[in-house]
Amino acid sequence: MMQAVHSKDTKPEVKVRRALFHAGFRYRLQRRDLPGTPDIFVLKYGVVVFINGCFWHQHGCKLTTRPKSNQNFWNEKFDNNIVRDVKTSWKLSLLGFRVATLWECSLNTDFDRSIERLVAFIHSDEETIEI
Repeated sequence: MMQAVHSKDTKPEVKVRRALFHAGFRYRLQRRDLPGTPDIFVLKYGVVVFINGCFWHQHGCKLTTRPKSNQNFWNEKFDNNIVRDVKTSWKLSLLGFRVATLWECSLNTDFDRSIERLVAFIHSDEETIEI
């Protein structure tokens, strides 16, 4: 079952990349030399973009559930994911990067609005944003 879970080139990620390219942005993918290996790195603006699944990163929306079986394992895994995400954003901020986190639920409900907010963030001076 876990083999079906992909960490890169997911449908939401490819859709966001196409929208950014269409909007005129050029970017790099999966920069392994940066903390957390961001999904998208817009070098010209110093922006890194993470596209997070609500389940795996425990967003808190209706897509966020925790399995009933093997609860100790899943609770520890999800709690570690949350802590790792916070540390990663902090490290990237210290390195001078601006961090955007796009959540699966917002991309599913209003994709165009999410991309508009991301583009506005890229052009702004804000340090972080969650969409």
